[in-house]
Parts: sequence; structure tokens; C-alpha cells
Amino acid sequence: MVNIFYMEKVMVDSNQIKRRLNEEIKHCGLSNAEIAKRVGISATMLTQYKTTNKMPTLENFAKICKVIDSDANYILGLVDY
Repeated sequence: MVNIFYMEKVMVDSNQIKRRLNEEIKHCGLSNAEIAKRVGISATMLTQYKTTNKMPTLENFAKICKVIDSDANYILGLVDY
């Protein structure tokens, strides 16, 4: 039997994600407190996403991308601009 579904493994670089997330937050024009409020998390949690190895849940990541008007694929390193 041939498996017709093949999913390539995607390696993510957490340092690159953190760096790109920081870049996009800086360029969005909103304060950390405003972003956190709109996402529904604390400003402390947002800071942890930016500065530690803590990663947001998929739901929070999607909300952050929407609030800062950024492409999740770019932040994840799946595309380069």
C-alpha cells in the first residue's frame, strides 16, 4: 500500500521565532501592554515570549499575529521577505 499523504518535517528555530516576533512587535506601533490586552494575556507573558524559551500556545500565537498584523509564516521562518 502506498501512502499518498506525505508531510515534510518542518524544523523551527526558536531563536529565529523570538527574533522575528520582536521585530514585528517593534514595527507594529503598539506597546507591549496594548498587544497583551488585545490578545488577552499579561504584558509579562508577552515579554516572556519575546525573551525566554517560553512559546505561546497556537491560539495566542495566532492572536498576536493578528493584533500586530504580521504573517505567522514569516515569524515561524517558513517564508522570507
